[in-house]
Amino acid sequence: MRCYVSNEYYPMNAAELLDRVFDVYKKSFWKQLAYAAIVGAAGFVAMGFFTMLLGVGIVVSVLMFAPTAVFAGLLAFLFLFIPFILFWQAAISTGSILLSRQAFLGQRVKLPMFQLMRRIGRVTLALLAQVIVAVPYLAIVGGILFLFFWFVDVPYALWMTRVYVTFSIVILLAAIAGFFMYMHIFSLAVAVAVNERVMFFRALHRSFVLVKEDFWRLLGVRVMWWLIVLVLSMATQGVLSLVPMLVGVLAAGSYTFVPMMLGLQLILGIFSVGLSFAMYPLDGIMVSLMYFNQRIKHEGFDIEIAVERMNIPAVGATHAL
Repeated sequence: MRCYVSNEYYPMNAAELLDRVFDVYKKSFWKQLAYAAIVGAAGFVAMGFFTMLLGVGIVVSVLMFAPTAVFAGLLAFLFLFIPFILFWQAAISTGSILLSRQAFLGQRVKLPMFQLMRRIGRVTLALLAQVIVAVPYLAIVGGILFLFFWFVDVPYALWMTRVYVTFSIVILLAAIAGFFMYMHIFSLAVAVAVNERVMFFRALHRSFVLVKEDFWRLLGVRVMWWLIVLVLSMATQGVLSLVPMLVGVLAAGSYTFVPMMLGLQLILGIFSVGLSFAMYPLDGIMVSLMYFNQRIKHEGFDIEIAVERMNIPAVGATHAL
C-alpha cells in the first residue's frame, strides 16, 4: 500500500472515504456554497421562466381551441427542458468536482473559470450518455412489469391477498435496486469527464473500467453515503419544522403572534434554501473522491501527483489530471 503521509494520498477504505468527504467539504465550504448558490439560483430562475412560458403557451392555445398547439408546445418544452436540466446539473457537478479536487490535492481552493466553461460541455455529454444507457433498462423492465401486472389474469381473491401484494412490492423494489446497480457502473462518468479528456460513451466506458474491480465495495459506500445524507437532511428538516410549533406555543395569544410567525417563516424559508444549496456539492465531492481513490488504488495516481509536484514528466501517464 502506497502512503504519502504529508499529502495523505493513499487508498482509502469505506470509513476513511466517507470521513474524507466532510474534510474536503470543510476545506472548500465557502467556495462550494457560493458557487452552488449562484448556479442553483440561476437554475431556479431559468426553470421558472421555462414554466411560465409553457403555462402562457398552454393558456393561449386552449383559448384559441388549438389542442395540436398544446401538444406541440409540450414536446418543444421537453426538448428544451431536458437539455437545460442536463446542462444545469453539469454546471453544478463540474464546479463542485473542480473545487473538491483542489481541496483534496492540498491546492489553493479557487474556481478556475476557464477550466469550468471548457469542461461543462464534456460533463453534459456524459450525463446525456447516462440517460441514453438508462433508457433500454427502463424500457425492458417497464415492459416486463406492464405485461405482468396488466395482462396476467390474476383472480380477484388472489389479487387482494397479502402474499400477492408483498410479491408485487418485492418485484418493484428489485427492479429499482437493479436500476441503481446498473447505473452504478457509470457512476464515475461525471468525474471522468471533468478530470480526463473524454466525453460521451467514452466517459461511461472509463467509469466502467474504474468501478468494475471494486463494484460491490463502491456500491456499499454509495448506499452508506445516501443513507447518511438522507438522515442529515431529514433531521435538519425535522428541526426546522419543530421551530414554528415551539414558537407558536410560546407566543400564542400575544399581539405580536402573527408578525412573529410570518417573520419566522421567512427566516426559515431562507435558511431552508441555503441548506439545499449547501447540500448540492456533497454528491460531487463524493464522486470526485471515489474517482481519485480508484485511480490511486489501481493506477498509481498518487505517484503521478508526486511526480508532477517535482516538475518531472510522468512517463507513460495516459490520463489528464
